[in-house]
Amino acid sequence: MSDAPPRLLDAAARRSRAWQAAVIAALLGAAALTDAARPLPFDVCIFHRLTGLPCPTCGMTRALCHAVHGHWAESVAWHPAGVILAAGLVGWMLWAAVESWRGQPVAEVLRRRLAKALIIAGAAVSLANWVARLTGR
Repeated sequence: MSDAPPRLLDAAARRSRAWQAAVIAALLGAAALTDAARPLPFDVCIFHRLTGLPCPTCGMTRALCHAVHGHWAESVAWHPAGVILAAGLVGWMLWAAVESWRGQPVAEVLRRRLAKALIIAGAAVSLANWVARLTGR
């Protein structure tokens, strides 16, 4: 029984992973440098502007900024999925950086399962939070 050689990433895939890690690091760095209470100078939610109702992700930017600042309670108050988003972004950044550095995929099946679980959890929390906001609970 012989072990198959590890699958290597080509140069384009390595650059892509490095680019992903750099962009996420820049976004998280920007979130850390902003005023978490008002990270953007304008309202970006078209749904909210048009209907006056919150969208399923309303408050997510502030929640992410508070999570990056370590203000967990404020993050959850703005949007309960903010901490999930922050964890997912940090994990994605680190995973992409390691894969770029090593030149080979790292635990591809686990990465796909974790990504799917985080997306499902974030969507479920966002939907539940949205219904609660719409019904005033």
